[in-house]
Amino acid sequence: MAASLPPQDVAAILKAWGHGDPQAGNELMAIVYQELRRLAAHYLQAERKDHTLQPTALVHELYLRLFASEPVQVQDREHFLAVAARQLRHIVVDYARQKNAQKRGGVLGTISLDEVQGLAIPADERVIELDQALGRLEALDARAAQVVELKFFGGLTDEEAGRTLGISVATVKRDWDFARSWLLGQME
Repeated sequence: MAASLPPQDVAAILKAWGHGDPQAGNELMAIVYQELRRLAAHYLQAERKDHTLQPTALVHELYLRLFASEPVQVQDREHFLAVAARQLRHIVVDYARQKNAQKRGGVLGTISLDEVQGLAIPADERVIELDQALGRLEALDARAAQVVELKFFGGLTDEEAGRTLGISVATVKRDWDFARSWLLGQME
């Protein structure tokens, strides 16, 4: 979020947005837009070169998803980024599923942010495979799956992920190492 705003101001904006203040939602997006765009660009960097989704479109889809429904109750910056990361994950996966459907003769349709989930994997099929593996990891170790979501999809640092989950940086690193190894084994 913007470095110029004290954390208590951001917390107040998040609280107002959570209580349904649409102006607070707009103010929140203005504060986090550049950070969300940076996260989206980070996802897309690892994607294949001919990928058609752009960081700005990804952030705009995220905006539509976050603000088209009931306001989300978030506590702080990290929690907001965790919510955004989960939505970005869904967008990337939905996008991959739609692309696969088109390859198989499916009808072209609207692309949502949830379709973009898993962009850091080069092929659309791998994105869907990653999403399924992450679902299995969640059943095995929910916290490790959250760490992956926060770090990989949310772009949070170990420290930010630890604060969000209420765990130590060492625990974040252990969960990350375990999850990464487990997911690689699932994807082979």
